[in-house]
Amino acid sequence: MARKRRKEVKYNNNYCNDKNIFFSCGLFLLLMFFITSITVFYISNTIALTELGYKLIELENYKIKLVEENKKLELMVETLSSLDRVEEIACNHLGMIRPKEVNFIASLPASKINPGGNIEVISNNYEGEKYFWASFDLKKVNELILSVLK
Repeated sequence: MARKRRKEVKYNNNYCNDKNIFFSCGLFLLLMFFITSITVFYISNTIALTELGYKLIELENYKIKLVEENKKLELMVETLSSLDRVEEIACNHLGMIRPKEVNFIASLPASKINPGGNIEVISNNYEGEKYFWASFDLKKVNELILSVLK
């Protein structure tokens, strides 16, 4: 009987050792899996950040290129819409001519006069006036007509 007990104790002891070894191997494998997962996650994040950095640089270069192109287009618009160019096209292609100097004569209406007995403020504001009268000086009218005919 003593041999059986020794065998049982030995068997139980081997079983506990196997169980500890199995637990240790499982724990080691779980730890290795965890470390490997963290490493793969870190490397994939680093790769993603690097790709995003390259994309950011590419987009910044594209933005600079678009700003330069926009400046060139603005310069082209200014060049094409310059008054000298428009006048040249009007004269050469459309047969238009530049008008000679034109003189205009205009005068402001006379202020209202305060009639005798009423004491009021004399107004120089022409809010109620609808018509402006131009003064006709024959000499100036003749000069205008001659300048238009030249």
